[in-house]
Amino acid sequence: MSPLLYCCLVAVLCLPRASASPVAAASISVSTVQPPVEPTPVQFLRVHNEARAAVGVPPLSWNGTLQLDAARYAGELRTDCSLRPPPPLAARGTGDGAPVYGRNLFKAYGRRHTGAEVAAFWADGRRWYDRDAGRCAAPPGLTCGAYTQVVWRATTQLGCARRTCRNGVDTVAVCDYYPPGNIVGQRPY
Repeated sequence: MSPLLYCCLVAVLCLPRASASPVAAASISVSTVQPPVEPTPVQFLRVHNEARAAVGVPPLSWNGTLQLDAARYAGELRTDCSLRPPPPLAARGTGDGAPVYGRNLFKAYGRRHTGAEVAAFWADGRRWYDRDAGRCAAPPGLTCGAYTQVVWRATTQLGCARRTCRNGVDTVAVCDYYPPGNIVGQRPY
């Protein structure tokens, strides 16, 4: 057998094996393919805007400056993984005690929560907000304040950050809103 004929015969015999390889690769289950993960800012913004759309108020836009402030504060909170009250209003306000922006805080135990889960937790306060009466009917120990800030009609901008606590499991999150909501005597929408 000539070397050329031998090479051709080997190439032909290898073809079925080569064609079997793509077929085997094609049989991988589609369920192992994970959808792309939304970036955390996109998750926060999407859930906020879904909650706002549900009550007919305009969507929010993302504000990088608010995000930086939220990230700074979330970084402080992750150290001991506790929710300290925000700094005095005048410290982040106009000097007359009026805040420049609003703020929602979140803490959860036992696993890392996504931005979408955090925002959905706040938006879930809708179930206790009595739109007709313009008041919160939450059970004792719970409030609607985080929800009403999420859907406050006059608020136009949002910046949020989420951090895993130093214990590696618990989550803290901060969202800042401009202009602030939850103004006494006014309804959110």
